[in-house]
Amino acid sequence: MSSKLGVQNIAHTNGTNAMTIASDGATAFTSDPFNSVVETFYFHTGAKSESNGAVLDQTWYRQTDNGTANKNGGMSASAGIWTFPSTGIWQVTLLYQFYVSAASTNKGVTLRHTPDNGSNHNNVISMYSNVYASSAHGNITLPWTFNITNTSNQKISYTVAGDNTTIAGGSGVHSTKIQFIKLCPSV
Repeated sequence: MSSKLGVQNIAHTNGTNAMTIASDGATAFTSDPFNSVVETFYFHTGAKSESNGAVLDQTWYRQTDNGTANKNGGMSASAGIWTFPSTGIWQVTLLYQFYVSAASTNKGVTLRHTPDNGSNHNNVISMYSNVYASSAHGNITLPWTFNITNTSNQKISYTVAGDNTTIAGGSGVHSTKIQFIKLCPSV
C-alpha cells in the first residue's frame, strides 16, 4: 500500500511560505535553502612577476562579463588569503596561467589551507608544468573541495612554485582566474 500527501505549499507555523510545489511536481523555494554561492575572480589588472613561494596577493577582481555566473557573493581576499562567507562544502578551482622567459622545469602553484586563521598553513596540493621552451606560456587547473565549518579560522591561499614566473592577469581569456562554488551545507 502506498500513501501520498498532496500539498501545494509548505509553510512555517506563522504562515510564511517556504516552498511551493507546482502541479507538474516542480518545486520552488522562497529563498535559497542551500545559501548557494557562485563567484569568479580574475588576478590583478595585468601580468605580474612573482618569485618562488610568493603568495598570489595582488588584488582579485570579480569577473562579471561574458555570461559569468555570480550569485550570493561574499568571498573576500586580503593579502592573498581567501575568507569564505559561510560554512559549507566549497568547490574551489584555480585556473593558473603563467609565462616564462627561459625554458624551465617545475613551474607551478600550491594550494594552502589554514585551520587556525593563519597561525599554520598546510599545503593541500601542488601541481607543476614543465615549460621546455623560452618565451612560453603554461597553465594549470587546480581544483579542490573543502568542508568549511569555521569561517573565522579556515582560509585558503595560493603560492607560486618556481622562480621568475610571470602570472597572467587581467580579465581577458588568457588570465589567471579562481572560481568558488558552494555545493551544500557542511558535513
